[in-house]
Amino acid sequence: MAGVLGQLAVLSAFVACLLAGLAYLQAARRREAFDWLRLARGSWGVMFGATVVAAAALLYLILTHQFQYAYVYQYSSRDLPLHYLISSFWAGQEGSFLLWILYTGLIGFGLMRWSGRFEAPAMAVVALSQAFLLSMIVGLKLGPLAIGSSPFQLLVERFPDAPIFRQNPAFVPADGNGLNDLLMNPWMTAHPPTLFVGFAAMVAPFALAVAALWQRRYRDWIRVAMPWMLFAVLVLGLGILLGGYWAYETLSFGGYWAWDPVENSSFVPWLTGAAALHAMLIQKRSGRGYRMALVLSLLSYVLVIYSTFLTRSGILGDLSVHSFVDLGLHNQLVVWIAAMALLGGGLLLVRYRELPAPAEEPPLLSREALIFIGALLLTVTALVILVGTSAPILGKLFRDNPASVATSFYNQWTLPLAVVFTFLMGAAQLIWWHKMDVEMAHRLLLRPLALSVVATLAVLLLTPFVEYTVRPPIAASGSPMAQAGVLSGLSQLWQTYGFSLLLLLLVFAAFFAFFGNLQVLWRIARGNPRLAGGALSHIGLGVMLLGIIASSGFSLPLPHRGVPPALRDDERTNFVLVRDEPRRVGGYEVRYEGRGFTPEGHAFYRLSFTAPDGRTFTLEPVAYQNRRGEWILHPDIKLGLWKDLFVAVSPAEMFEQDSTFSEKGGELVLARGDSVVLGRQEFALRFVGFDTQVDPSLLPDSTAIAVAAVLHLTNLQTQETRTLRPVYLVRADRSVQYIQTRVRDWNLAVTFTGMNVSSGEITLAIEGVEVMPDDWIVVQAYEKPLINLVWLGFLLMSGGIGLALVRRARELRQILRRR
Repeated sequence: MAGVLGQLAVLSAFVACLLAGLAYLQAARRREAFDWLRLARGSWGVMFGATVVAAAALLYLILTHQFQYAYVYQYSSRDLPLHYLISSFWAGQEGSFLLWILYTGLIGFGLMRWSGRFEAPAMAVVALSQAFLLSMIVGLKLGPLAIGSSPFQLLVERFPDAPIFRQNPAFVPADGNGLNDLLMNPWMTAHPPTLFVGFAAMVAPFALAVAALWQRRYRDWIRVAMPWMLFAVLVLGLGILLGGYWAYETLSFGGYWAWDPVENSSFVPWLTGAAALHAMLIQKRSGRGYRMALVLSLLSYVLVIYSTFLTRSGILGDLSVHSFVDLGLHNQLVVWIAAMALLGGGLLLVRYRELPAPAEEPPLLSREALIFIGALLLTVTALVILVGTSAPILGKLFRDNPASVATSFYNQWTLPLAVVFTFLMGAAQLIWWHKMDVEMAHRLLLRPLALSVVATLAVLLLTPFVEYTVRPPIAASGSPMAQAGVLSGLSQLWQTYGFSLLLLLLVFAAFFAFFGNLQVLWRIARGNPRLAGGALSHIGLGVMLLGIIASSGFSLPLPHRGVPPALRDDERTNFVLVRDEPRRVGGYEVRYEGRGFTPEGHAFYRLSFTAPDGRTFTLEPVAYQNRRGEWILHPDIKLGLWKDLFVAVSPAEMFEQDSTFSEKGGELVLARGDSVVLGRQEFALRFVGFDTQVDPSLLPDSTAIAVAAVLHLTNLQTQETRTLRPVYLVRADRSVQYIQTRVRDWNLAVTFTGMNVSSGEITLAIEGVEVMPDDWIVVQAYEKPLINLVWLGFLLMSGGIGLALVRRARELRQILRRR
C-alpha cells in the first residue's frame, strides 16, 4: 500500500509541478497577475507536499524491509543499522533524485520569499528544471517510450524474466543486497545529502540570470542572486570536503583526492560558481562584468546537470567507484542538459548586444581588473578539468572501451593556473577599486611580499622540498645532434626542475595569499568585521593549498623514510609483517599482533607501533571479503597535530590466487648480523654486511651507485655454506636495477631489492624456497605531514563564505523591505 501511495504521490507532484510552471509563466508575462501567482504558489505547495509523501513512503518501505520493491532490495538489508538504512534512501539513482527534488522544493519556497519581483520568471525556470527531475522518477510507460525509473517499482516488474519469478510471481526475498561496502561510513551519511543541497541551490542563480535576460533587468538581479550563489558554493564546497575526508578515511589509495571523474564533476561547477561570485562582485561594485556574471551563473547549473549525466548515464561505470549504473535515463538527461543550455544560452545570445558595457575598460592596477583575471583563470581551470573528465565520453566516439585521462594531465595543466590565480587572490584584496598608483601599490604589497619570500625560503632551506620535488632526468634519445641541441638541453632542464619550480611558486603564492589577506583582515576587523568574509575565505584557501602541497608532495611511505631519494625504489613502498615478529621500518617498530572482528563481522588487523620518538599506539585497519567476493580495505589513521600516519593492510588470503605468491618464495628484511631459517628447515641465511667493491664487469656503464649484500647461505642438510653477493645499483638517471644471485644446484635465487641506510636493514626477494609463514600481511603505511591544514583551510574558507552570505542576505532583506 505504501508503494502505491508513493507512486501516486510522484505522479501528483509531476502534474502539480507542470501546473506551477505554466502558472508562473503566465504570471511573468502579465503585469496584473495575482491570481496566476496564487495558483502557481499553491501548485508548488501541492508538489512539495506530494514529494514529502513519496519520500516518507520510500523511507517507510526501507525501514520495514519491504524487499518486494526493487529499490529496497537493491540498496538495503536487514543487518544494516538505522543510520545506514536511512542512507540507503539516497544510495541509488531514484532515491538520490527524490532527495534532490525535495531540496529543490525548499529552494523554490526560498525564492518565493526572497526574490521580490523576480519571483514569477525565476520560479517558472525552477519549475521547468523540477519537472525534468520529477520525470526521472515518474516511471511512466507510453507504449515503447519509458519515462523515468520509479523507486516504487516491484522486483517482479524490474526483473520479469528472472527464473524465480517465472516459477513464483509472488516471491519475496528474505533479505536485500545491502549497501555498497564503501558507502558504509559515517561521513557518507552526510556527504551525498550535503552535495545535493549544493546541486539544488545552483538552480537559483541560474533561474535569476534567465529572469534578468528574459525581462531585460540586467542590473538589479545581482543583489538577489549573490546570496544564492554564496549559499550554493558554500554547501557544495562542504559536500566536496566531506567526500574528500570519506575517501581519506575509507579508501586505501592513501589520499583525499584522486582526480576521480565523479569527484571532478562536482568540483567543476564549484569552480565556476566561485568565478561567478567574483564576477557578480565586480558588477555590483563597479558596474562592469555583466556578461561574465550572467555566463558563469548559467554555466554553473548546466555543469551541475552535466555532472549528473556523467554519474548516472553509466558511462563512468568502469572508471569511478562513485558512479551509478545506467537505468535507461541517458536520453532524458541529455534532453535536460540541452533544454537548460538552450534556454540560458539562447536568451544570452538574443540579449547580448543589449547588455550594459562600460565606457572604458578598468586599468590593470585595479581590483576589478585583478578579480576579472582571477575569475577567468578559475573558469579556464574548470574547463581543463571538464575536458579531462569528459574524456570517456569523447573517447566513445572512437573506441568501445574509452579510458579516463591520467592524473598527470590534471596536475600538468592546473598547476600553472593555480599559481597565477592564487597570487592574484592575495594582490586583489590589497589593490583598491577603480584605480591605484604604482607607489601606493608598492607600499601595500611590500610587507606580504617580504613575508612570503622569507616563508618560501624557509620551506626551501629547512624542509626536504628539493629532494622530494626535483624529478630525475631521463636519458635523452635520438641522434647525437638532437641530444646536443639547445632545445633538448632546455627540455631536459625543465623536465628535471620544472615541476619543482612551479610547486615552489605555488608555495610562494599561497603564502602571499595568506599574508596579504591577513593584513586586510587585520584592518577590517578593527573597523567593520562583517566585511571580513572575502579576506577570511582567501586566507583559508591559502592555508588549504599549503596543506595540499605538504600532505601530498611530502607524503612518504614508511620504507622510504630515512632513505636518500637516489636509493628509493618506487615499486617497493609496502612491507610484509609476520605475526608476532617485530620489524623496524623507517624508524618505527611495527608488530602484527593478530586479527579480530568488528561488530559487523569484518576482520581487522591489530598493529602496534613504536614511533621514533618513543610513543606507542595501536592501529586496526580492516580488510575483508564482501558478499560478492570483492576485497574491501578500510585503512586506519593515527591522527596527529603535525602529521597523520595512514595504514592499510592486505592479508595473505588476498594473494592466494596470485601466481607471484603461490610459487615458493617471498620477501624478507634483515639487519646486519640477522639470521633466518628458510623453508622447512632447508636453509639458513645470514646477513653479514655490505660490500661497495663490486666487480665493474658486472655493472652497466651508467651505474652511479652499486652495493652488494654479503650473505652466508647454509644448506642445513649438508651443512655446506656459500657466500652470496646480490647487487643493488642505482643508475645515472636514478632508476634502480638488481643483479640477482642464483644457486642453480640448490634451486634458489636471492635478489637485493632495497635498503634502509639509517637502520642498516636490507630487503631480499627469495625464489625457490618458502619464506612466508601462514599468518602474514602486506602493510601500506604513509606519513602525511600537515594534512590538518587541508581541513583547517577549507573550514576557514567556508567560514568566510558563510560570513559573506550573512552580510549579503541582510542587504537583500533590507532591499525587499523597502519595496
